Amino acid sequence: MVAGLYGQSLGFGYVWDDGPLFLENTLLREGVWSWATVARPILPDAPYFRPLVLATWMAEMQLFKLTPLYSHAVNTLLHAINACLVYSIACRLFEQLQGARNGALFAALVFAVHPCLIEGVAWISGRFDLLATTLLLAGWVIAMNPATAARCVLVGVLALGAMLSKEIGVLFAPLLLLISLARHPAQPLRTTLLAIWPYIFAYAIAAVCYFILRSQGLGFASYSNFGKSQILDAIFNYDVWLGRLSFYTFLAFIPFNSIGPFHDVQMEALTYRQHFSALAFSVVLLWVIAWFALRRRAWALLWLGFYIGIFPVLGFFSINISGVIGADRFLYLPIVMLALALTALAFAAREKFQQRVVTIIGLTSAVGWLVLSTFVTFTVMPVWANGIQLWSWQYHLNPDNRLVRLYYFNELSNPSSPEIQNLFRSEVAKIQNNNMGRLPMEVQIAYSNFLLRNNDPESLPYLEGLVLNMGVRGAQGVQLHETIYAGILVNYAQAVMIFQGDLEVARQAMEEARAGTPRGTEFQLVHQMIVLEYLDGRTEVALGLYRENFRMLKAYGLDKMNSSMKFILEETCKRKNRPDCASYASEFVEYINSGAGGKAGS
Repeated sequence: MVAGLYGQSLGFGYVWDDGPLFLENTLLREGVWSWATVARPILPDAPYFRPLVLATWMAEMQLFKLTPLYSHAVNTLLHAINACLVYSIACRLFEQLQGARNGALFAALVFAVHPCLIEGVAWISGRFDLLATTLLLAGWVIAMNPATAARCVLVGVLALGAMLSKEIGVLFAPLLLLISLARHPAQPLRTTLLAIWPYIFAYAIAAVCYFILRSQGLGFASYSNFGKSQILDAIFNYDVWLGRLSFYTFLAFIPFNSIGPFHDVQMEALTYRQHFSALAFSVVLLWVIAWFALRRRAWALLWLGFYIGIFPVLGFFSINISGVIGADRFLYLPIVMLALALTALAFAAREKFQQRVVTIIGLTSAVGWLVLSTFVTFTVMPVWANGIQLWSWQYHLNPDNRLVRLYYFNELSNPSSPEIQNLFRSEVAKIQNNNMGRLPMEVQIAYSNFLLRNNDPESLPYLEGLVLNMGVRGAQGVQLHETIYAGILVNYAQAVMIFQGDLEVARQAMEEARAGTPRGTEFQLVHQMIVLEYLDGRTEVALGLYRENFRMLKAYGLDKMNSSMKFILEETCKRKNRPDCASYASEFVEYINSGAGGKAGS
């Protein structure tokens, strides 16, 4: 089933945040294996510490270069493994019941075909949830056996690996407790705890190791502003977590008409999930689940695991998800617990209601849900094939959202076919007509990039306006990431050089951009600095920069870097009215290549 649904992703490309997360990170592409390479925030100033997934991407880049086929194959394989692990856990959970294997198959199918998991599997950057869940499930499978020293060590390693893949790994112990209680609901709590305490102890040691490593990698062990005041704020801002509770509750059960990468808060407020009756239903359902869980009903204990799985994203922690109410990928682990809970509920209903009509209704509902989910998953999957399809879909659903516009126009602005370029110009013209000739900031960013890539001097006034009027916080109230502003400054420096020949202004812009350019992405800034130093007559400084950053430039693509430097130098040379600029640019490339020699390449 997984192969049939997700095999089509093997032909998909890189989309969305695949670029900033790992494609543009030359640290991963340089091939120098070190703890410092992977033990860093996955994005600048983001408190996300996930070195194990970064290590898998680094290994892929060394083995297969930049080939999305292999990345998608790994994601699909992980999802298939997870479905098999869900089946294994369900077999052990329900082993005392008649039809245990059929029930386990149902749980595995619910998990395998659930439309909410499309984002986690079809998007390469969804591997954080995939790998963390794989390691958690594997640890639970082992922990469902009598404890031995070897098993405890292995559980500790798997729990640590899950935490190093994504922060949800810390949920290993509470979810293991719920699974153990659901497996033997009539067993005294003390007996259950005695059976699993060695595994809990192994998890505790793994957690201590994780927070030490996290503190060493990020500079802090927990979220920097997490504390009593934040918890109180979250409690008083009940509308935030209440809305997200309702969103995730309904999305888990009715994932047929709202699957996608972007769930805007304002648009969500207009849906049935955010009506008062829906909010009340979500709270009552949670209360009912908790009530039955306290009475040791297996299905309720497992269902409670669903709520524990979504707790980190309900609003009690400082997780910035860009103005959306939630994300499909955050349901990847919770759906495991929900699939097990629904299976346990089906067994409980079978025992309580012996009527044939109840069985028929239950089977019909289950089969209908599985068929509809399979259809939705299969038909929505192709949207993730490339960035233009993904964000065109979202843009036509929500054209007024600024982040969606930014993603969509950024995709259109990349080098592409004449048809896409014409579409881009047409979309820009529509917005200008609707805004009396003005462009929103997010469209200006994409449009200036498009013009610069096409060597159009019109890009300069757009870039100049962005630099003068934005700073780190955009004009029009949009919060800009520091790295986005740094990228604008780098583009502005290039435009000033090739269209005006002004080296001084370009140098100032690049110096300002340096502070917001994270390690691993400086190739754009560095290659322009090399050209600027050479044009300024400081040839040895230019050569020194080239030698110093040779590995990084090579990791990104030495031919591309040399070609870009040659173009910038030749165009700037023309603006400064120097003779024979083509030969001058060719001599520059020959000079830095011959001058670097063996000193930089080793």
